Amino acid sequence: MSGPAGAILLAAGQGKRLGHDKSITEIAGQPVLAHPLRPLLDCPSIEQVVVTVRADVLEPARKWFQSSDFPQSRVRFIAGGKERQDSVWEGLEALGSSVEWAVVHDAARVLTTRSLIEKVMTAARKSGAAAAASKMSDTVRATDASGKILRLVDREGLWQMETPQVVKAEILRKGLALARERKIIVTDCLAAAELAGVSGVLVESGEPNLKITVPADWALSELWLKQWR
Repeated sequence: MSGPAGAILLAAGQGKRLGHDKSITEIAGQPVLAHPLRPLLDCPSIEQVVVTVRADVLEPARKWFQSSDFPQSRVRFIAGGKERQDSVWEGLEALGSSVEWAVVHDAARVLTTRSLIEKVMTAARKSGAAAAASKMSDTVRATDASGKILRLVDREGLWQMETPQVVKAEILRKGLALARERKIIVTDCLAAAELAGVSGVLVESGEPNLKITVPADWALSELWLKQWR
């Protein structure tokens, strides 16, 4: 990827469905955020990583990191915002204007690999924005609020969005600024890029990349981590 890249590791979620903060709770012997942090730092083109955590766990997270074997100079911890897009914005501000590309990843996706990150980065270089995703494989139906089936939805061309998501920093910054101005909630970085006039591309992850959301996800992710790493 031409131009310097920086990463934003999003770990400021509330963990309501899981029942506890995810970021610094240990899974497979390390805090959750340690697992995606390592492959991000393994990418030579990523010069720095900003980790966003909840304000109440900022100091414990920093304390853990200072005692870890990670390269101290390449990582910075900050408090995240109320919404996901606020945390991305804060991360961009912390990365500074010298970064040309922003690699955004959810810390709860603990199974991500360097190869997937670099695959998405390569796709973004050609289009301005790219994201990991998985093609829908299950039957999809639309319902009303009560659960009554309304129709069968054709799954052809439907994808489930994942991270990492890579966007040219100036495009992402412009899109997030427009979202703030228009009071729009964007749930992923490609939506922000679209506000800025850039249509991204999706890259099939092709490997387990689930997001820890409920206890069952935690158990499955831990099993995979212990087996693979």
